[in-house]
Amino acid sequence: MTDAAPSTPSSWTFLRGLARDWGIAAIVVVVVFMGYNLLFPPRPPGLGPAPDFTLNNLEGQQVTLSSVDSDLVVLNFWFTTCPPCRAEIPELTAFARDNPDIELYGVSTDVNMPPGRLQRESHKLGIRYPVLHDVRADVARRYGVSVFPTTLVIRDMQIVQARVGIVNREQLDEMVAASR
Repeated sequence: MTDAAPSTPSSWTFLRGLARDWGIAAIVVVVVFMGYNLLFPPRPPGLGPAPDFTLNNLEGQQVTLSSVDSDLVVLNFWFTTCPPCRAEIPELTAFARDNPDIELYGVSTDVNMPPGRLQRESHKLGIRYPVLHDVRADVARRYGVSVFPTTLVIRDMQIVQARVGIVNREQLDEMVAASR
C-alpha cells in the first residue's frame, strides 16, 4: 500500500472559496444596512420654529435668515463631495431660475473649507443660486440635519416642509405649493 500524499487545494479552489466568503459577507452587510434603514429611517428635521442664523455667502457678505425679504425661503443643506447632493444641483438651479420670488440658499457644510475653494467648487458644480457657508456645520446641527442632502421650506421663520435625501424639481414644487 502506498501512502497518498495529502491533497492540497489548488489556488483556483482557494480563490473560489475566498470569493464566496467575501460575497456572503457583502450580502450580509447590505441586508443589515437595508434592515436598519427600514427600522430606523432617516427623519427630517422637525417642523416648527426655524432657528435664526447669520452665515457668509461666497462673496463674503453676511446673510441673516430673519432679514431675508421673501415669503418663502428654501434651505438645501449639502456638501461638495456628497454624490446625492451633487446630483440634485441641476434641479435646484432650475427651480431658482424659474422662481425668483422664492429665496433658495444652498447651505454648504464643508467644514473648514476655505471660502475661495468653496466658491470655485460651487462654480464647477454649476450652482447658480446663493451658497452660504456653514463653516463648522453649527447651523446644520441646530436644524437637526444629520443626513445630506436635506431640504427645508421656511415660511415666516417656521419650518413648514422638510425632505431628507435628493429632491427633484417636481418634489420641490410640491413642497413649495403645500407651504403657501
